[in-house]
Amino acid sequence: MLIVYSKELAELGFVVFRRQNDTGGLKPHLFIRFKSKEGRLLTFAIDTTRLPASQNQPDAYLITHAHSDHYGKSAMLSVSSWCSEETARALEIRHEKSYKGNTFENGKTFSVCGVDIRTFDVYHTPGSSAFYWENDLGNSILITGDVKDARNLPKCDVLLTEASYGDPADLSCYFEDDIDGLHHAVLSHIGERKVVFGAYEFGKSQKAVSILRSMGYNGPIAMNGKALSLTESFVENSGELVEIKVCRTISCNISIVPIGDLSFFGSDIRKYVLTCRSDHPFESIRLSDHLDVDGLTQMVKDICPKITIIYHPNKSSRTDRFAKHLEKNGFKAFSINQIQDIIGNEKQIKPTE
Repeated sequence: MLIVYSKELAELGFVVFRRQNDTGGLKPHLFIRFKSKEGRLLTFAIDTTRLPASQNQPDAYLITHAHSDHYGKSAMLSVSSWCSEETARALEIRHEKSYKGNTFENGKTFSVCGVDIRTFDVYHTPGSSAFYWENDLGNSILITGDVKDARNLPKCDVLLTEASYGDPADLSCYFEDDIDGLHHAVLSHIGERKVVFGAYEFGKSQKAVSILRSMGYNGPIAMNGKALSLTESFVENSGELVEIKVCRTISCNISIVPIGDLSFFGSDIRKYVLTCRSDHPFESIRLSDHLDVDGLTQMVKDICPKITIIYHPNKSSRTDRFAKHLEKNGFKAFSINQIQDIIGNEKQIKPTE
C-alpha cells in the first residue's frame, strides 16, 4: 500500500518524506518536495524543528500555530520560517525569544521562492493557519495543522491534516462544546466556593475567558503570567485579569491555571478541566479547540482530496486509526507512521576556496 501511495503522490508531483535527527531518530512531522510552476525544485518543512546550520536547509519552515507539539519554538529562530502575525506574537510571548522569520496576515496570500501560498484561518488558536499552493503540474496541496472550523478550506489534490480526535472507536472523540456546562459551573459556585479551571496556556485559556465574559461574568479572573499576557494580547474586552504569583493561593472567585497545577489546590476549591480528553483525575467540561472524529471526517469529504496524509499527533496510533477510518469511507489515506521515505543528515556542500 505504501509503495502505491508513494507512486501516486509522485504522479501528482509531490514527495512527502521525513528526516533523521542527530541521534538517528526521526525529526517531528514532515517535509514536502515539489517543483514550482517555474520548474524550481523546492522543499518545505511542516511543523518541525530547525535543522542545524551544517545541514541542507529547507526553502521554508511553515508553522501552522504556536502549540509546542508543532515545534514553532525551534523553527521561529530561522529566517526561512513563515507563520501568521498572531502566531509569531504568541511564540514570542510563550518562549521569550524574538521571532526571526517572516509573517503574513492570516487569510491572505504570500510568496516563497516564487510559490504563491494561500492561507486560511482554521480557528484552532489565535492565528492558526492552513497553507495551500499548487505545483508545476497544477496539482494542489493543503496543510491544515489542527482544525476547529473547516468551513473556509478549499478543495485540493493532496491533504495533510490532523487526527487528535480521530479514533472512531474512542467515545471521547465524539463531542460538542459544553458551553452550558461551563456556565453552570460558574453559577452554581459563585459567591460560595472559588472555582479553578485547568486549561492549556495558549488557546483554551483565551477561549475560556472569552466565553466567561460573553456570558456576563465581569469579576476578576486569575491566571498565571504567560496565560495572562497571551489573553491580554489576543482577547478583546478580556476584562480584569489578576496574575497568580504563588500556586495554592488565589484571591479571585474564578481562576484559570495549567492543568498540572490543579492538584496544588485544596478540597475547598472546585476544580474542573476544560477538555474532551478522559485521562484527567478531575471533573471535565467538554471544551475543545479541535474537530471531533465526525467533524474531521466531514472535513475530508468536503475537501475531497485524491490522497490524505494524517501527520498529527506525532508518534500516535490515532493517525493510523483515522487513516484506516478514511479508507473505509472510500478515501485514499495513510499516516505519518507509514512513511518510509527517510532522508539522513545531509551536509551543506561548501564551495572550495
